[in-house]
Amino acid sequence: MSKLIVDSIQKNGGDVLTLPSTDATVNNQPMLGSTSGVLSFGPTGLPASDGSNGQYLKANGSGGSTWGAGSSSVPDDNLLSIGMVTSSSQRDNLYSTGKWSSNGPNGTYYNRLSDAASIGAAWNMLLGDGKPNVTGSASNGQSTMYFSGDSGQQDHRTVIYAHNMRLGHNYKNYYYNNNEGTSQNYAGITISALPIRNHGASSASITLKCTRSGGSNYGGTGIVYYTPTFSSGTTYANATGGSWTTAQSSSSNQDYVSHTASITVPAGVTVIVMMTSNHRYYTTYRFKDTHSYQDLNNTFTGNIKCDLKMLGALQTVRSPSATDSASYPYELYTGCASLYGDR
Repeated sequence: MSKLIVDSIQKNGGDVLTLPSTDATVNNQPMLGSTSGVLSFGPTGLPASDGSNGQYLKANGSGGSTWGAGSSSVPDDNLLSIGMVTSSSQRDNLYSTGKWSSNGPNGTYYNRLSDAASIGAAWNMLLGDGKPNVTGSASNGQSTMYFSGDSGQQDHRTVIYAHNMRLGHNYKNYYYNNNEGTSQNYAGITISALPIRNHGASSASITLKCTRSGGSNYGGTGIVYYTPTFSSGTTYANATGGSWTTAQSSSSNQDYVSHTASITVPAGVTVIVMMTSNHRYYTTYRFKDTHSYQDLNNTFTGNIKCDLKMLGALQTVRSPSATDSASYPYELYTGCASLYGDR
């Protein structure tokens, strides 16, 4: 058998191409060209093995590529996107059996978030259910109130975004089927969560400005923020706990209560700010609510941004460990890592 041995080949009138002097190092290795006309076997940056179902080919930043999970529909943080999740509950503006009572979300609830039980109850109600562990039996699942979003007109983990410097609503109108006059101070509530991330390398102290309607007795207004703790590092998936810090608490009866709150955001961490307001009596069957942030352009500057991945988690993530007497906000972090990607 004869064979043709050459070191190079050339198309008539074309460039000379020098062939490799050795064989490929692995099966199916492609031959690569160069600007000098020297051909060689080498990697193209493609993974050596197939990816799993649903994975996409992603650049690794080093001239190669890997298989990875597809990106979520949640965008990366952007200074121009600021949003919060809101929930509300009218509870028929009563503090009696079946409404706000000792059998409520977790005993006596104070909307000014003046005790740990009220903070936990507010968090559970924010996520849609003050009694999240109630079974589905006829005696419990159908008769026990959710203590959040229990009227068709109210918010239930609703996301709203700032158009410019303000976020929230001024005097949103609520209609209560069970009317109570001005002598009653146990109106409904609005609760919101605003996720704030510090992309910087050092801790930052920021100021939030807000305006809300407030009430006395069991009503009022409050601002607390949750700082997670981690088993290692500061990534979502490693969150194992955390703590609430009170930034503001008030029980004054006013249509507008303006406050500033100082929030500390550790480096590379997302904190969740929870804010409450009180529904104020306006006229028969009508109540008004003010619940808003102002001057956001002075808060979200530099490395301080709204965490849009966490905003998605606040709307969608389930907290498997939550009970009526215990809340586990850190599960929003681990759930966010699973749904929208770790960070």
